[in-house]
Amino acid sequence: MKRVGVITFHASHNYGSMLQAYALQQVILGMGDDCEIINFRTKRQKKFYRPPFFHGRWIGMIRRFFLYWKVAIPLTKKYFLFESFLQNKYILSEKEYQTLDDLVKEDFKYDIFLSGSDQIWNTVCFDFDWAYFLSFVKEGKKIAYAPSMGPKPFVKDTEENTRNIKKYISSFDAVSVREQGAADHLLTLCGVHAPVMLDPTLLLSGNYWEEMINQAPLVKGEYIFLYTPWYDEQVFLKAEMLSNLLGIKVVIAQIYEKKEEHKWRKKHNFQYLLSVGPIEFLNLCKNAKWAIGLSFHLVVFSILLQTPFIVIDGMDDSRIQNLLTLTKLESRSMPSSMSDFSQYLSHIDFKLANDLIENERQRCLKWLKTNLT
Repeated sequence: MKRVGVITFHASHNYGSMLQAYALQQVILGMGDDCEIINFRTKRQKKFYRPPFFHGRWIGMIRRFFLYWKVAIPLTKKYFLFESFLQNKYILSEKEYQTLDDLVKEDFKYDIFLSGSDQIWNTVCFDFDWAYFLSFVKEGKKIAYAPSMGPKPFVKDTEENTRNIKKYISSFDAVSVREQGAADHLLTLCGVHAPVMLDPTLLLSGNYWEEMINQAPLVKGEYIFLYTPWYDEQVFLKAEMLSNLLGIKVVIAQIYEKKEEHKWRKKHNFQYLLSVGPIEFLNLCKNAKWAIGLSFHLVVFSILLQTPFIVIDGMDDSRIQNLLTLTKLESRSMPSSMSDFSQYLSHIDFKLANDLIENERQRCLKWLKTNLT
């Protein structure tokens, strides 16, 4: 039995981030190894994910509380649902680490250090840190399983960042990435042939995820589940058009703190359900009549849970493009310039999509198991 320490975006209050961290740990445990998630949570990350009325100085907090008072309770519940998932669903390291220096000072006893998935190698992420390149490791095997460099790798990287990436990548024993774009760039930059692996959420079957979902739907009746990690006007417009076409409501699980978004909260066919953590997110995905958005993990769980979906401009995002191409579902990407839904309401061959994922799943599990020995 190997002792594996995983570092990833496990504490980001983001559905995909936390579910992929959970999945990766479960897969490693299922292979018979001991696995902990290194509880690395920077101050800036913790601050960012607090409810909006807990940001800033006291005066600002009071003002924001009055701005958000109608949703203060569900937003607070949402925060604690994420924190509960973190504390109850992961096996965490005994200590919490806030800085790279904290990690450097620690005498870890892991046999293998694994840099996990999600956008941990996207240097423009607000919570990016060189710790995710395992720069703190003194001794032990170093593996990267499917980290992402974002929708467009290296577009905004500085010369210093590219030098650091080359330096840290050279110290790894095995490197894989989540998207072909990242693989191409690493080959050009470092001469490293990094195989493309599935996101950890795809290493677990749809049946596995369904077992985590409370059978009772959170929302009564038919609905369209809208999800995008950031506010996108085109996504909301397309959701409204689909709602009008199908005659069913749109359910949204977050607010975006954008003035442009306020108008949607007043729409009679838009329902905001904000007290939603990772498990509740799965419930909303599973029980939706349709899902629509601009999110890699919305596409992942729509396929795994067999929920009809439309992703807006999905083929412009390297992460989503890879998944749609793999599953032969490129037709589910709707350009934001289009307004005719007729071709997007056709039957989706989820059996073929999940069979194709299963083939890739076995390849990825074999790679992971081989490199954990």
